[in-house]
Amino acid sequence: MTNTNDFISLLASKLGRSTPQSAPEPAAFDVPSFQVSSQERVRTFLDNWQALGGKGAIVKSPDEAIQCLQEWFGDLSFAQTTNQGTIVSWNLLPAFAESAFTTLNWPLARYSQAAPSPQDRHQLAAQAELGVTGADWGVALSGTIVTSSNPQRGRAVSLLPPRHLTVMETSKIRNTIAEILSEVSALENPPAALEFITGPSRTSDIEMDLSIGVHGPIEVYVLLIDDSEDTASNSSD
Repeated sequence: MTNTNDFISLLASKLGRSTPQSAPEPAAFDVPSFQVSSQERVRTFLDNWQALGGKGAIVKSPDEAIQCLQEWFGDLSFAQTTNQGTIVSWNLLPAFAESAFTTLNWPLARYSQAAPSPQDRHQLAAQAELGVTGADWGVALSGTIVTSSNPQRGRAVSLLPPRHLTVMETSKIRNTIAEILSEVSALENPPAALEFITGPSRTSDIEMDLSIGVHGPIEVYVLLIDDSEDTASNSSD
């Protein structure tokens, strides 16, 4: 059946109704506003992220970032490993992360540089213990990280390793998804796709039994870099 009107008529007859002659008026509804201060926004994001099973911290210096990384991943002994694929990352990370990993001497396998083909990159990410990315935005209301992918920052980095670490500036956190979509729509060259990461991978498809890590990482971490004006002014004193 290729005619839209015929399809609607058939559907209406099955329901015992007359065929509508015009589209119904759109239903009016109001979305509750969620607007908080920048400090509350960061705190709300982190609270919601942790409530969903993620681990997170706010850092104001490279030393604090290093301390968090050691507490979270020190037992994996990245510095002693000979497997260069143990940590796979985007080609370029926020400066805080680059400095911290250099100081710790934890080798990073850069996504598009460590393997010649997409298939090899996916295999590299699947064998890695930890995937490290930045983020384009965060959503305070839902504790969500939003990223866009490209050849230098593939989705496999955040999807295939059992652990995923995001390093993100606090200034990138917005109140709601609607604010982010508004910014995306205003871009001259919007991304082809966005990834929304809200806690570890989970599913209850099989007999309503909650399983963690089936379709993605079993552990997720976020390192929030406090780049507020107060922090910037203090660091310059």
